[in-house]
Amino acid sequence: MERREIDFISKQLWKDELAYRDNPKNAHDVKLEQELFREVNTLGYDFFWSLQFNRSKFSVKDKAIISIIVKYVDRFESSDLANHYLCCLGVKGFYDATEFLINKYKQCVPPSYNAYVLNAVSQTIANIRDSRYIDVYLDFLKDDVVVSETWFIVQMLGRMKIERAIPHFIRLLDGERLIRESRRGTVLEDSKFLVSQTSIEALSQFKNPDYIKFIEKFLEPEKIPWIKFEESKEARANLRATYATYKNITKKAMGRMLSH
Repeated sequence: MERREIDFISKQLWKDELAYRDNPKNAHDVKLEQELFREVNTLGYDFFWSLQFNRSKFSVKDKAIISIIVKYVDRFESSDLANHYLCCLGVKGFYDATEFLINKYKQCVPPSYNAYVLNAVSQTIANIRDSRYIDVYLDFLKDDVVVSETWFIVQMLGRMKIERAIPHFIRLLDGERLIRESRRGTVLEDSKFLVSQTSIEALSQFKNPDYIKFIEKFLEPEKIPWIKFEESKEARANLRATYATYKNITKKAMGRMLSH
């Protein structure tokens, strides 16, 4: 991308930000966000709009901001803005945020299923990677609470090489059957396979060829009855893409398992 294109995008984003601030319906969140910035900036930062404020700007040495974000995040009326600041907690080593996020996670699983918030919370927990709460994360893999967004937790535990999670990964290979009805027949239906696909990858992190027997069936996903779609318009194309994804993930996983 050329410099003038970057400059144009930046100017347009700032123009959109000013329009957002001028809209009376956003008055509460604009005021709240400015209060958040003022409090954070007393620590030596210089934030003045949300796009500046993201997790890539922080490391564990910035953990003093955690309590400020937690203080404000649930007070935003906009779910988009609340999720934005939730994701800003997703910094490796931001352990002071973990308990808050775990409680938020528990509030969002069935029966009070909130996929939008749960997606942000799950991803943030996975980015922090706090090893003190392995037992809690394993509880998130139980059948009665597993949802599409659990794939972030599966991925995290695999990358952390938590051996106690292996039986869960094996069980969750057939995890599509656990995903709630709200995912079926929607444009997001392919997400119901994420837990299953990520479980294949998680098992491969242990580089144990003994686990090949559990995943090799996914080299022929078209023979697995539950890998199907209920969408009418996009089912065929999505199914082909899903088959290809399963095959690619499985080939890579088997290669990793044989490379020990």
